Amino acid sequence: DAARAAGRPAHLLAAATVEDHLPETPGALLAIDDADQLGAAAQIALFNAFNRARANGQSLLLCGPAAPLGLALREDLRTRIGQSLIYEVKPLDDDARAEILTTLAARRGLRLADEVVDFLLRHGRRELSSLREVLDALDRASLEHKRPITLPLLRDMIQQGLEI
Repeated sequence: DAARAAGRPAHLLAAATVEDHLPETPGALLAIDDADQLGAAAQIALFNAFNRARANGQSLLLCGPAAPLGLALREDLRTRIGQSLIYEVKPLDDDARAEILTTLAARRGLRLADEVVDFLLRHGRRELSSLREVLDALDRASLEHKRPITLPLLRDMIQQGLEI
């Protein structure tokens, strides 16, 4: 979504759906999820995409369960991937989720009491997208009822059908 918001074409592909050709859209972001599941023809297509990426301004983003050397891919492709920037993304713990939720609220000019954050993390869905949806609902309810975001407001909203 960020690439598209910046006016840049983007292609998000599941590795299992990639065959012997990848999009060559100039300037595009090409993202492939589960790169370890690329078939033989798809691995050749990805290697070729790496070779032409600079010439046509493409950016490649690959996701997989391990570092490139740990993936069951062609050696030339593993080497090519290994020459790129590599990040290990670790799952968020509750402290990180709490910090993100508090920061998102602060950017809106809201203050979330620690007890609200603790309640959400203890009883609600833990994905960031779900937490953002709850924050949106809390923000709207706070404005509508002219009440600060507190545990009683959250409990009232849950009684009215808010799914956390």
